[in-house]
Amino acid sequence: MTATVERVITDTAFVVRDADLTDGALLVLSPASPAPEPPQLVTVRGTVIQFSHRDLDDRYRLGSGGPYRTFEGKHALVAAEVTVWE
Repeated sequence: MTATVERVITDTAFVVRDADLTDGALLVLSPASPAPEPPQLVTVRGTVIQFSHRDLDDRYRLGSGGPYRTFEGKHALVAAEVTVWE
């Protein structure tokens, strides 16, 4: 998918926004860091999962659960590839 980076939560987690997304925004988890910066346009390829902060915190170094509350139990994308468009 191709979308605009809305905000960065950590080096391994960022939010993209696109009108075609059901909720308008999608959490992207990426083991590669650093995360792209807003308002960069990115193409992300990966696997859609159901987000659980508790289950993914250690693997992606997510930090505090606060910024993730709106994504809990919803779809997120685990990125296999992130392309930043200049």
